[in-house]
Amino acid sequence: MKKLIFRLTLPLTLISFGIITKWSYGIVIDGTDEFLYGFPLIYKCNGFHTSMSTQYFLTEMGINLLTYFVFWLIITLVLNRIWKINIPKRIAKIFWIGFGILFLGFAYLSNELDDQYLMKRDFNIKIFDSGFTIFGIHSTDREKYQTELKNWKEK
Repeated sequence: MKKLIFRLTLPLTLISFGIITKWSYGIVIDGTDEFLYGFPLIYKCNGFHTSMSTQYFLTEMGINLLTYFVFWLIITLVLNRIWKINIPKRIAKIFWIGFGILFLGFAYLSNELDDQYLMKRDFNIKIFDSGFTIFGIHSTDREKYQTELKNWKEK
C-alpha cells in the first residue's frame, strides 16, 4: 500500500494538480476583475501588490491537494484490485528527482516575482464565468464580460 501511494498516487496527484484545474472569471469586491484558479476551491490569482506577482492561498491549496489525492487514491486502489500495479523503483526515483528540480525552479521564480503566500483568501469575489483548463491555457478575453461587469458595478 505504501509503495502504491509513493510510486503512483502521489505522482498522479501532483501531476494532475499542476496540469488540470478550474478557472473562474470574477470581480474582487472593492477591487478589480481577475481570473482565479483552483478546483474545488480558488487557491491562486494575480497579485494585487505588483503586476507580475501571484497570490497563493495555502488553506485552499491544501484542501485542493487533498481532494486530488483522495480521487487518485480511490482510482489506484480500485485498479490495484483488478490488476496488480507495480511501478518500478527507477521510474519512481526519476519522477521524484524531476519533481524536485521543477519545485526548486518554481520556488526560485516565485521569489524573484515577489509572489505572496497567504493562509486564507481575505477578500470576497463575484464569479461571472468558469471552466476547466489544461496547462493554464484558456481564453483570457475580458471584452465579453464587460457588459456583465458594467451591470454589476451599477447595482
